[in-house]
Amino acid sequence: MGAWVWGAVVLAIVLVIAGGIAWWLARGCTLTIIGAAGAVLGGVVSLVSLAVLLDTEAALRTAATLTIASGVWLLAWALAGGIRGQRGLRAEEAAALAGASRRSTGI
Repeated sequence: MGAWVWGAVVLAIVLVIAGGIAWWLARGCTLTIIGAAGAVLGGVVSLVSLAVLLDTEAALRTAATLTIASGVWLLAWALAGGIRGQRGLRAEEAAALAGASRRSTGI
């Protein structure tokens, strides 16, 4: 069981690091920051459950559930933030092209 516990600890730490990187790369995107905060919180709670729960099987089940849910949370919110950013970028490009065409036609 020791290898399973260490594996769960490593996955929880990786989740916390991934959340931190997502937060750092968010550049003010609220959607991505929500996902990153949830991932960090879920990873920390997963680590705490591994340290606090006396029953190893219950600790592993709790940690696995929290890690999977937090990873999905991060993925969903990061994708939503990326889609929103892409739409904003396309809208800015369309506005710039419309402004350039107006200037070239004299309107």
